[in-house]
Amino acid sequence: MNTRGAPIPVERLEILWYVIAAAGLVLGLRLAQMQLVQSAEWRLAAERNRSQMIHQNAPRGRIYDRHGTAVATNAPAFSLIFLPGKDRRRSDLKPLAEELARQLSRDPAELLESLEQAVREESAIRIAENLPTQTFFRLSELKTLYPGVDLIKEARRYYPFGRFASHLIGYMGKMSQREWRERKPKGYRVDSRTGRLGLEKIFEDELRGRDGGLRMEVDAQGRLKRKLEEIPWEAGSNIHLTIDAAVQKAADEGLRATATGRGAAVAIDPRNGDLLAMSSQPDFDPNAFLSTDPDEVKSTVVDLSEFNNAIAGAYPPGSTFKPIVGLAALSEGRATVEDSVFCPGYYELGGRTFLCWEHKGHKRVSWLMGLAQSCDVYFYTMGLRTGGAAIERYARAFGLGQKTNLPAFKGEKSGHLFGPDTRKKSGRNWWYDGDTLNLAIGQGELTVTPLQMAIAIAAFANRGSVWRPRYTQKIVYADGRPEYSPKSERLGLVPAKESAWDAVQRGLEVVISSGTGGGAKIAGLIVAGKTGTAQNPHGEDHAWFVVYAAKPGEPASIAIAVLVENGGHGGSTAAPVARRMIFAHFGMQDPAAPLPPPVKKPLPVTPLPVLPHGALR
Repeated sequence: MNTRGAPIPVERLEILWYVIAAAGLVLGLRLAQMQLVQSAEWRLAAERNRSQMIHQNAPRGRIYDRHGTAVATNAPAFSLIFLPGKDRRRSDLKPLAEELARQLSRDPAELLESLEQAVREESAIRIAENLPTQTFFRLSELKTLYPGVDLIKEARRYYPFGRFASHLIGYMGKMSQREWRERKPKGYRVDSRTGRLGLEKIFEDELRGRDGGLRMEVDAQGRLKRKLEEIPWEAGSNIHLTIDAAVQKAADEGLRATATGRGAAVAIDPRNGDLLAMSSQPDFDPNAFLSTDPDEVKSTVVDLSEFNNAIAGAYPPGSTFKPIVGLAALSEGRATVEDSVFCPGYYELGGRTFLCWEHKGHKRVSWLMGLAQSCDVYFYTMGLRTGGAAIERYARAFGLGQKTNLPAFKGEKSGHLFGPDTRKKSGRNWWYDGDTLNLAIGQGELTVTPLQMAIAIAAFANRGSVWRPRYTQKIVYADGRPEYSPKSERLGLVPAKESAWDAVQRGLEVVISSGTGGGAKIAGLIVAGKTGTAQNPHGEDHAWFVVYAAKPGEPASIAIAVLVENGGHGGSTAAPVARRMIFAHFGMQDPAAPLPPPVKKPLPVTPLPVLPHGALR
């Protein structure tokens, strides 16, 4: 009945019961969905309310040289983390940020921003990495004062040789916010470090392991209570390079010891194109990017020279180009080894005088002495006989004016091939004999990179095979996939007569035995090369030296190009660097090298500090 005593119609009661039944059915279905279908999801959500995942960086894959020496590995390190609790307010975080700033010598505003981000993301973050032992002990006391602060032990990248092939190997660094958003679906965290340059960047997917971690029970303030679950990490894949650590070390140290400390050195195996060394100076220590000192990291970034002189520096080749001119002249039948030229110290053409580097003149010279003494007048004459077009064609066959297009060679330059055809393609339809004279001695508009000259001298060593440099020996995958070993790739073959190869190789040997490259003479080895001095309108001339070496009766196993910026004469500045590299390659002691210091007794090993009670292992 209603309020007036009238009975309620049956139809209305039925509708009411239908509504109640429908509501009950909906609630029942929802309850069943939560209990049966979504039980795992809700259980995970509940677990998240009482737990925090503390990620531990997986060991990154190691990088080895060709003999198995680790040039990039991992080391144990302590990291300071922050676990955000519930209902954290800015006023609670500010004192912590100020204390951490005092302990770590960091900007409190920057730290406060990181702490607030952790609260917004509801996930643990790293505040500091690679902590020294003294700092570790100081920070361990903060655990009792500030909830959510803790310390963990994990793996970090470590470069045992410091400034070693740094432009090739690269370094690790933090991602930008944009990059992190792009990598987040692949499991990267906001504080993950990635390869930023060189092989570390090229092989990021292979080197990166799968991080592990500990799921910890926490209270409302973020204090760790107990371990709920341990997720093991998986190490990354290992990369084995063709680089020879001994040759690389000799290149790095040799260039640093020059007067300017600037330049590049590249070593290649002429038999297959394997890259044995690539040094660019000035270089950097990739460990500095992982330092706990923010000032050191900032100064490293400011002073970082990512410019790789070995692949991005384009210089006139100077007299190191003369073997190409000689090969073209001899192979094309424009000259013979017996043809002689009188050098008074200059060459006159069309009212202009082109000087020889030896102002007194070399008198009468033929092929061997013309190359050994690097007589400009001899090559002026041979250049005019051969013609600019033929010289340009041979230079192109050696790979000049072309990139190798290898992924690790970021910023690689093609240089500039100088000749009638190149000039015509640029819209300038003229070529003069004076241009040929400049081309014949490696000057004018011609520019090359040290990498290109290493490829070229390797082609002289093997009689014409131009190899694409190979820097990866093999990749050993961590997931059990078969090893990957890229094959050597021959880019081209220089077409020349055998008699021309004989003459040029003999001439390059005479350069070392009795010519301008005498500083690279090594007893017991066959050494052949060419010095060069490249004119530099911006200052002192650049010093060049290209060379290959072999044991008697064996094919040459190393070819080297060295460029010292503003180094002057190649024979006195660049050749000693190559000499050190050759000694290292053949495992020979350089008699000119200083004796190693006496071996000191090893210091006692300091054990790792014991973690305070409650800290994570």
